[in-house]
Amino acid sequence: MLGIALLELMLLLLVLGLVAWALGAARNLPQSQREQARRLELALAEIRQHEPPHLREPLKQVLQYGRNLHKLLPQMAELERFLHKPGLEGATRDPLWVRYHELERAFERGVAYLERLGAELVLVSGDQEPPALADLPLFVIELREVLHPASPTRG
Repeated sequence: MLGIALLELMLLLLVLGLVAWALGAARNLPQSQREQARRLELALAEIRQHEPPHLREPLKQVLQYGRNLHKLLPQMAELERFLHKPGLEGATRDPLWVRYHELERAFERGVAYLERLGAELVLVSGDQEPPALADLPLFVIELREVLHPASPTRG
């Protein structure tokens, strides 16, 4: 009994530490990205909180996906900074907007997925898997393509 309580305490401290770290890292982001980072961290904390032992390995991949999703925020902030510069012409501005919206869409879809997975984990009992877990490979591929877009010179 004491071992379980200690494990729960350590898990809670880990979650609090990760949230504090994420919030600290988010301070370097503009306000809009800080709010998005907070939403992402809350979704990941929900997943960690309801992690059943039989899903520990698959959920490690989900948490890695969440860390990779967080990488979109600094890129979005940088694009936003350029888009707010005065005198930016359409030929330069348009591709920046397109890229910004790609990143934003991938981020929003990813966070919505993590929120859905967190909600489904609450309903998991026994050896069941949440239905959203089956969608993880598609989201990982989409995020990889957004993080590492093909060069326009490559076919």
